[in-house]
Amino acid sequence: MLHFLRVNWLGSGLVLLDLLIILLLVPRIILQKRESGATLAWILTIVFIPFLGLLAFWVFGTTRIRMRRRRRQRVEQKLAHSMERIRRQQKIPRVEEPLVRAIFKLTSRLGGPAPRPGCSVSWYRDGGRAFDVLEEAIDRARHHVHLCYYIWEPDHTGTRMRDALVRAAKRGVEVRLLLDDVGSLAAGRRFFAPLHEAGGRVARFLPVLPFRRRLTINNRNHRKIVIVDGRKGFTGSMNVGDVYAGLAEPWQDLHVEVQGPVVQDLQEVFCQDWYHATSEDLVTADYFPAVPAAGDLCTQFLASGPADERWRSIHTLLFAAFNMAVERIWIETPYFVPDTPVAMALQTAALRGVDVRLLLPGRSDHPLVLRAGRSFFDELLAAGVRIFELHNRLPHAKTAVIDSIFCTVGSANMDQRSFRLNFEANLFLFDRRIASHLEKDFLQFCREATEVSRSRRQRLPLRERFAEGVAFILAPLL
Repeated sequence: MLHFLRVNWLGSGLVLLDLLIILLLVPRIILQKRESGATLAWILTIVFIPFLGLLAFWVFGTTRIRMRRRRRQRVEQKLAHSMERIRRQQKIPRVEEPLVRAIFKLTSRLGGPAPRPGCSVSWYRDGGRAFDVLEEAIDRARHHVHLCYYIWEPDHTGTRMRDALVRAAKRGVEVRLLLDDVGSLAAGRRFFAPLHEAGGRVARFLPVLPFRRRLTINNRNHRKIVIVDGRKGFTGSMNVGDVYAGLAEPWQDLHVEVQGPVVQDLQEVFCQDWYHATSEDLVTADYFPAVPAAGDLCTQFLASGPADERWRSIHTLLFAAFNMAVERIWIETPYFVPDTPVAMALQTAALRGVDVRLLLPGRSDHPLVLRAGRSFFDELLAAGVRIFELHNRLPHAKTAVIDSIFCTVGSANMDQRSFRLNFEANLFLFDRRIASHLEKDFLQFCREATEVSRSRRQRLPLRERFAEGVAFILAPLL
């Protein structure tokens, strides 16, 4: 009898605890005003598996997003006055292309930097070559080297680039390296000890501190930014590691070197991130020298993240461009989990007769994300979107070309995590030559890929359709 009472008491206690978790978390989730799909997914998780849901929400849920947003806004407000002095000389160039004019008008209202004429860009699809050029730039640095990376692996390539920074620091160059604490978890303090000893500085973005209120692994700094002496910059989709250098497995990526006035915008984003992590204000003339024109390209560097209160600039700009396209939309991305607006924009563009194509991986290091992306295929194919899957290597570049005039490369994937949760940065270019270069690459990759057909989709086994259905439900959480 006593044993029965103990079991009954324990069962009742667990039920009450379940109800308490639901009563506390569900209103909190609703008040966060997420996208409806994400809200519903979290509520169902909390209701049906309360204890696991509580743990998942504590670790992955953006429960403290407003606190981080307020802190981020304080960072930007503190640096805003200094940055305004630097931006006063910016002028939006005049253009004739209707699409570009509309994009310029939109970006002027998003609060970011204006498009910058007078720039040059060099493209590196080969990872080994990209790291050769980056190492050479670091070796030639005279005043400072600023780097921000999501992943830095403690392997051959990571050691090579660390040692280049060590050499620079020993020459008296100021070295600041900002790493995402989750993405670069493997490269710890011991690995960077030589850089610390040489006088370089390493900071962690939103460090993961277990059992403290600051625990978060959901809002990560996914940006890839390098600035050398305030005059040369690098950005794109490559992290630092053997896999990105093409030494570990077949890999396809893209990094760009930029020169000209747009480098100041890369520096601004780095300074904001660095201040957020260290409270050190770097907005001085030493880090923002006058940068002369280096070419004839018009470029724009935009950053976005969960700190954006109203407009997610990268998402907003791409969504608008998809809806304004009249000829083509060609997208290359390793992770494709679109939200409803982007999916609808691609479908309606295809229905309008726009040539919409997606180049996606046929295999992935994140199988659940791969299946979530494929769960959108049927509706996209029905609308006329062409989908290509590359199987002989993983396409990690994140690019888009619209109407052979507007294109982008950067860190943002075509997924909900990049649009809503991560800190991202993309370079936008307004030039037919650059667009043509990307289009040639895209067509070559499509020739090597397998085009997904509706008949092939209809032959999918039931177990695969079920797996995609489950992944589709979880898509807002991925």
